[in-house]
Amino acid sequence: MRKYSSMFGVLLTAAVLALSACSGDDGSDGPAGPPGDDGTNGATGPTGPTGLNCWDLNGNGVADLATEDVNKDGKVDIYDCRTPTGAYDPVALHKGYFTENAYTGASQCLNCHGKIGDDVMTTAHWKWEGVASNIAGYEAGIHGKKDLINNFCQAVPSNEGRCTQCHIGIGWKDKTFDFGNPKNIDCLACHDQTGTYKKAPTTAGAPDPSVDLNKVAQSVAQNSGVPARAACLFCHASAGGDDNVKHGDLALDMKTPLRSHDVHMGTDGAAKFNCVSCHRVKKDLDGDTISHGIGGMAFHSVDEGDMQTCTDCHGSAAGIHAGKSVESIVQSHTTLACQVCHIPVIAKKTSTMTDWRWAQAGFATAPASCAPADPNVTPARLTYLKIKGCFTWKNNVRPTLRYFDGKWNRMMINTNDRFAAGLPAVVDLASPTATYKTPGAMIYPFKKMTGNQPADKNTYTVLVPNLFGSATTDPDAYWVSFDWAKALASGSAYTGQSYSGEYVFVDTVMLLKVDHEVAPKEMAYGACDDCHGASQIDWAALGYAGDPINAGVTPPRP
Repeated sequence: MRKYSSMFGVLLTAAVLALSACSGDDGSDGPAGPPGDDGTNGATGPTGPTGLNCWDLNGNGVADLATEDVNKDGKVDIYDCRTPTGAYDPVALHKGYFTENAYTGASQCLNCHGKIGDDVMTTAHWKWEGVASNIAGYEAGIHGKKDLINNFCQAVPSNEGRCTQCHIGIGWKDKTFDFGNPKNIDCLACHDQTGTYKKAPTTAGAPDPSVDLNKVAQSVAQNSGVPARAACLFCHASAGGDDNVKHGDLALDMKTPLRSHDVHMGTDGAAKFNCVSCHRVKKDLDGDTISHGIGGMAFHSVDEGDMQTCTDCHGSAAGIHAGKSVESIVQSHTTLACQVCHIPVIAKKTSTMTDWRWAQAGFATAPASCAPADPNVTPARLTYLKIKGCFTWKNNVRPTLRYFDGKWNRMMINTNDRFAAGLPAVVDLASPTATYKTPGAMIYPFKKMTGNQPADKNTYTVLVPNLFGSATTDPDAYWVSFDWAKALASGSAYTGQSYSGEYVFVDTVMLLKVDHEVAPKEMAYGACDDCHGASQIDWAALGYAGDPINAGVTPPRP
């Protein structure tokens, strides 16, 4: 019995051991642990193959003049670019590229358009100067916006960081700007087709942070890349710091004017011109652009572009008015330019500044000497700013008339910036040189701008103040210190002008040629009493002793 009991114990132990060796079902996975640290970066991969130029359809990386010079100009470049079957067209190409790649600047444009960048850097819009063919006495000199003095914001030097909001580059904040670097070009400033591009006001031409740069870059090939009205008007309508301050005939409302506002650009008219319809670039016989220089420069670089005049489209005044009610007037007024009758007034919809008094700047509230706001001015305007002084605004301004043959008197920094000893009644900053005695001169309309600005009391120099700057880097700038003595010392140190340390404010005057806001024919002048019989015209300024409708006052022509 003891023998069986012992054996049973052995078997029971073996059974227990066997059962304990069997595994059960797997349990559910536990929660994932925290991620480990990133590993070290791998080695940089090899450089990829060089991409193909758009003209290199055989893919050999070589400019084959015999087969790839499509336009036969003796060189292979982007003007010879072609798209193979099924490839993007230019609109889709730009949209596709800037959908896949964030816009970072001109360097991306230059990858394909490099030679165009070189061309842009030769133009007046880039250099803001050129051979001053139309400035009397200085026709062979290099002058322009860089050194011209005006009675709006006075001059560019020492104020570049603000003024160059209207430059076609980015980064021109002082003398160190590299005009030879095409990567500084702002291609979007002219070629935006969305109407949304704009530059920030105090960042030396950098785009406003609110702009969707990719959306703008995607648009640039639309309309063949031709600059739209909005692109031109952003600068040319806002010159002087606000809408229609400067020219009087160029306001932001010219983006979508009615025919009654401008017969050429009216959205309800037949022509529907863009700015570049008249201010053209030069093109070859095939219609390809030769240069980015734009026609219409008034003082310098006058050979750039292809500026269209009235007669280019309409023919001679005698011819177009033959058989019309004004035929006899045209025949007897052979020295009247078309604009005199066809631009009867400017600032029709948007008021323009006609007087700017810098001497009243710097006060917390408007001085009593500031003219009160005119309730009839539209849109309503401020007539005083502490940083700028007192303003006068007007609508429906009748231009002043002068004889003009294309030549100008212009005051320029360190060239002819002094006036005769003593304090003249008015310092002339810009005016046509012609008189009724000048052969070929005709009567044209001009906007008259008056004001006052600082000049050296002892050297009789019209001075350039340093207006713009930051409190940190430029504490003497007038818009920081509100101290004219400091601002003039800082400005003269920058420009090299002579400054004795004493200043006065002198009255100044400028004339600006008027060519826009052309009225429809039914709104043009065409009756004798539009000009004669009252005091509408300053006859003395034209060299007449009085209204020439009266006998004996008309001066003889040479």
